[in-house]
Amino acid sequence: MLARDIMTPDVITITPQATVQDAARQLSDYHISGMPVIDGNQHVVGIVTEADIIGKAGSTVEKIMARRVISVQEDAPVDQVAQILTSNRIKRVPVMAGDRLRGVVSRADIVRMMVSRWVCQVCGGIHLGQMPHACESCGVDGSNLAREADPRPEISTR
Repeated sequence: MLARDIMTPDVITITPQATVQDAARQLSDYHISGMPVIDGNQHVVGIVTEADIIGKAGSTVEKIMARRVISVQEDAPVDQVAQILTSNRIKRVPVMAGDRLRGVVSRADIVRMMVSRWVCQVCGGIHLGQMPHACESCGVDGSNLAREADPRPEISTR
């Protein structure tokens, strides 16, 4: 499974010129703990988080955001993304296609993937967690399994 398979594609973003109050409002309104900061060319130039808002002084996002952005390409394996999140002690990574933002993978997305249900389109067998290579019930190739997962309600209801 790849980053693009589990990422949240409709990313909440903010600009460097936005006020810290605006950033706090967006994080609160969308029930998220951080978001990418993008410039006028849609390039990721930072990340702003709740920790930045409560722990740093500044009136604009640009003054408090983290400028060192760790990102992954959309074809990165989920295991690699999980390793990046845990080894860097971060909660989210932007998912990129070249230099363009395509989505975000958070730790919650990976946890959600782990409890995903996979339904065999041939026999109806149900498998939990990561996509199996084959159906344990009938042995058909894993490409015949369809993923069932609950959408993120805080993102899909906006």
